[in-house]
Amino acid sequence: MPSQSKSILVVTGETSGENHAAGLIRQLEVLHPQWNLEWFGSGGPQMASAGVELLTDVSQLAAIGPWEALAHMSRYWKLYRRILAECRKRRPRLALLVDFPEFNLILARRLKQMKIPICYFIGPQVWAWRPRRVHQIKRFVDLMLVIFPFEEEFYRRQGIKAHYVGNPSITLREFLGPAQNGSDGDGTSSEVPVVALLPGSREREVEQIFPVQLDAARCVADRCPVQFWVIKAPGITRSQLQTVYESWLSQGNSPLRLEIKEEKGSELLSRVACAIVKSGTSTLEATILHVPFAMVYRISRPSWYLARPFVDTDTYCLANLIAGKKIVPEFVQDQATGENIGGYVLELLQDRSRREEVSRNLQMASEKLGEQDAYEESAKHISQFLSRGRE
Repeated sequence: MPSQSKSILVVTGETSGENHAAGLIRQLEVLHPQWNLEWFGSGGPQMASAGVELLTDVSQLAAIGPWEALAHMSRYWKLYRRILAECRKRRPRLALLVDFPEFNLILARRLKQMKIPICYFIGPQVWAWRPRRVHQIKRFVDLMLVIFPFEEEFYRRQGIKAHYVGNPSITLREFLGPAQNGSDGDGTSSEVPVVALLPGSREREVEQIFPVQLDAARCVADRCPVQFWVIKAPGITRSQLQTVYESWLSQGNSPLRLEIKEEKGSELLSRVACAIVKSGTSTLEATILHVPFAMVYRISRPSWYLARPFVDTDTYCLANLIAGKKIVPEFVQDQATGENIGGYVLELLQDRSRREEVSRNLQMASEKLGEQDAYEESAKHISQFLSRGRE
């Protein structure tokens, strides 16, 4: 690697991104311990433990829609100015941008002006949302490292250098195999089936989506014996989930057979019959674990009306995008009702052959992701980039 600078900027904006960044950083350090790289940027505890000097904590930045993002504008602006000031001082050898596109693409413009090479890991979903952003990527980003096979072809058609590096979530396959705790293999025990509820990793998401999941759960429980596990994300507290549940009960709803679970979500998910999952990474995890699920996407009404004109896809679920066809139902905004979602879950619980069919479809979609280690492959591309300089 050229000796002009040892520092590398890394910018993430939420917990999942910072976890992936930390994994990549650790792999690069293993690959080239002699480089003594100095990392700085935005992240969280995982990145801090990987040796990154944090300019801000990502927990202060997460938002789920344009309306909610406005509330964080002053924090974004403060971070933006600080990053640029640090870049002027340190002159990093590379900027590694991870997800967080609304911020990172604006930042990329200035970094390009400063002649700092840019690598983007887990790129913006421009094939689905605000496709014109692909022109910004072509102008400002030197290397795209993408985590879905169809993205490589998409970016390359646009004249952008891109490599599919594998998907970080494929490591979840370790949880495939015989189910635990007396289950018959698909989350249905001799006593009662278990359905998982995954309401998201941000407080605002939980407020929007958890009540709808509870409505669906009530719909299911009224028609068959069932137990529900609420899989708590690391960024959410038990008390936050309990508050939403108590508010839901106060509206006249009867109690559910429900447990809030704090164990590792992927291990829990592998042990259930089916799930109701907030759109995003958790739907990918369910796909890899072959767990039949209903996808729920719901944001505030102002955010929905602001965002909808910029959406360029009818598919929000990663399982369907990977499969290239609809294998999972998507309950979006006004379609996300307890009756709609609960009806599908009942179909899965009451028809074993249907549940097995969906599981097979998810398995076939999962296999399209391949076997590559995303962090290892990304580290190889970045080390080549650093060794050779800009191409």
